[in-house]
Amino acid sequence: MKALSIEGCIIGLFVILDGIYVIVFPPYGDEAQGYAIIAIGVFIILVSLHFDQIPGKTGECPPLS
Repeated sequence: MKALSIEGCIIGLFVILDGIYVIVFPPYGDEAQGYAIIAIGVFIILVSLHFDQIPGKTGECPPLS
């Protein structure tokens, strides 16, 4: 499950950077969409970190490495 959180964080960061790109560069007037894209990126990161913690809450044993 650790790979899921790493991939989720990387994808979330790319989505956040894309939102910043939409806000900063022309055409102007797309700021609302940029803020929505940033919110989606934060949501992706939070969901991936939440899914990473689920096995610890259910009492399941983590896989041996």
